[in-house]
Amino acid sequence: MGTKFSDFMKELEEETRRAGPAAVAEAAAMKAQFELAAELILLRRRRGLTQRQLAAKSGIQQSEISRIEGGRANPTLQTLSALARCLGAELRLSPATGGRRKAAPRAAARQVAPSRRGAA
Repeated sequence: MGTKFSDFMKELEEETRRAGPAAVAEAAAMKAQFELAAELILLRRRRGLTQRQLAAKSGIQQSEISRIEGGRANPTLQTLSALARCLGAELRLSPATGGRRKAAPRAAARQVAPSRRGAA
């Protein structure tokens, strides 16, 4: 095993591929969950909000926000929509980026310009 984190990740990806399609799908789902958590944290911090303030603004319990940000929750679309709305973002599917042959859809939150807020 290599000593660099990137070496570790390459080995982990190879091991996952060797384990088969179910392991690859599970790893992809886990990656998407943590990417979503990272985006939520970033948007919340850019807005200068604590989890408690976001909870008050969105109606989502602070403990649930903590679980989502920690990658320990499987939030509903309704929950994610409420959080996105309070953070001035929107939910959408976008093509995956990277060196893959096929672009698989992935969920993403995108910041909405203030002039577009409330527009349907």
